[in-house]
Amino acid sequence: MSCVKRIALAASVCVCSLLTFHTVSAADADKFDIVGLTLGMTPEDALKALRAHGVNEESINESRLAYNYSDGLKHDYRTEDFTYMIVGHVDGFVDGKRRTDTFNLFFSPPPDGGRLVAVSRTIENNVDPVTRGQFRDALVGKYGEPDVKDSATVHWKFGGGTENCFTSIPNHIGFGIPGKDSSILGMIFARSGNQYMLDRFSNRRVTSLDDCASMLEYRIGLVDDQPATRVSAQMIDVKGWAKAELAASEWVEGLRQDAVRKREGAGNKPAL
Repeated sequence: MSCVKRIALAASVCVCSLLTFHTVSAADADKFDIVGLTLGMTPEDALKALRAHGVNEESINESRLAYNYSDGLKHDYRTEDFTYMIVGHVDGFVDGKRRTDTFNLFFSPPPDGGRLVAVSRTIENNVDPVTRGQFRDALVGKYGEPDVKDSATVHWKFGGGTENCFTSIPNHIGFGIPGKDSSILGMIFARSGNQYMLDRFSNRRVTSLDDCASMLEYRIGLVDDQPATRVSAQMIDVKGWAKAELAASEWVEGLRQDAVRKREGAGNKPAL
């Protein structure tokens, strides 16, 4: 299915030197994965990881987007569409009880995109769940001690940055994944009118995108000796996604300007 994504702020965004696409270091990529899914993967590699995990083939669905733009007169210009999201799940019943593992994978836009920038996972297990304490111990065994934790959530930062760029609250755990009609830029940058202020972040301790950490977070629930029947996880490459969105904005603005020049060049002189 193909949808159109509108660029509302393309003309006003100053991208300066921010456009080098961020990739997670090899060491981090090896350590921080979710069932083999690592940030920076192509859609093809991500699909291989999903299938290796046992995701039901018939459940896999790809959503595609395109950017549209206008020359001021013709309003239906659009780019080629691209993979925006892939969803899939492992689903089964045992003695009438359900066990599912659901994934939403998000990919960065062109021209510097086509890379996995976020993963959302939800596990629901009413068949044979481990306890929440056992689940937490397994996470620490895989990823090491978390950077921040509370009684229900464990949170890691990696990828070179140290800050949660979604919030100014010190040691805050929690972050959002933007939907197809929103942008990560609006979640991490301040705005003035129709412009993103690329020197002002939602987190006031942040001075550049390089301060933004990639993050992994698991929400397990309270009371360690209770069964972990529902667990959710999110992993995100903030820098990679934001820089790809900025590059996309500049790219579409260039296409718009080209279209305007062609329209102006083809116009007739007025009778005066």
